[in-house]
Amino acid sequence: MPNSKPFPSKEADLNTYFQAVVAYLILNNARLLVSTANQALLTAQLTAWNAVYPDSQNTNTRTKSIVQNKDIAKETLMSTLRLVYADIPNSVLTVEDRNTLNVAERSTARTPAPVPTTKPIGQIDTSMRLEHTISFTDQDGSAAKPDGVRGCQIWFKIGEPAIDPSELAYMTTDTASPFTYQFNGVNAGKTVYYWLRWENTRGETGPWSDVVMATITG
Repeated sequence: MPNSKPFPSKEADLNTYFQAVVAYLILNNARLLVSTANQALLTAQLTAWNAVYPDSQNTNTRTKSIVQNKDIAKETLMSTLRLVYADIPNSVLTVEDRNTLNVAERSTARTPAPVPTTKPIGQIDTSMRLEHTISFTDQDGSAAKPDGVRGCQIWFKIGEPAIDPSELAYMTTDTASPFTYQFNGVNAGKTVYYWLRWENTRGETGPWSDVVMATITG
């Protein structure tokens, strides 16, 4: 049985709905932009439904084959109605249209990006001289960024571990792992301490990663 809008869950109500909305769409085809082809399709599919639905409800005429044909006719007509509804511009639908078709107004509001709740896991490749390649994944090991995340902020300190974020220098916000950074030769042999965190599309940040340290190859 259909259980999602705009279609009624009970087949008796669905039958009434089919009769009403197909007639309504054809009557208002110009305003609702229902094409001639879709009008013909809806008419043919409603005829197919009407040919099997009554027999499927009568214990004297109902057979397995009739019930199967009824279910096929139902799903076919519902699919076409969904396509027709999707093609109707939101702006032309009146209150009467929505009540008759049982179509809710489509929301145009965007869902705000969530604040990140997980932390990135960083890895540093030090194989190139005076160069670090910083790669990152989510804490669950996934290479994909969390929902709503724009990129990974990379902060660092050279020489001694940072106790507080205020001691860190900003490197970049990388939108696609990995990121490569080149150091000045005077820093060869020194240790770099990295702190990473996710940043969403609104600039909000998640928790800091575990500290990752790596030596600058000279």
